[in-house]
Amino acid sequence: MAVRQEWSVKYRAAILERNSDCRLLRVTEANDAIRRRMGEVEETSRERRRLEHAVRSLNALGGRPA
Repeated sequence: MAVRQEWSVKYRAAILERNSDCRLLRVTEANDAIRRRMGEVEETSRERRRLEHAVRSLNALGGRPA
């Protein structure tokens, strides 16, 4: 069974958050986790592309800029 990365769990929580008061916090937490993970993976990896896509999606929700 695959273990979900921390960034993936936080990203999902941000995307699914319906309460606008909580959304910014969830987006910030997800962005922070994604940035940490980006520092750990190779730039050419499939996961890196997933991370970059997640950042763009969070920005579309109104998160901080990339």
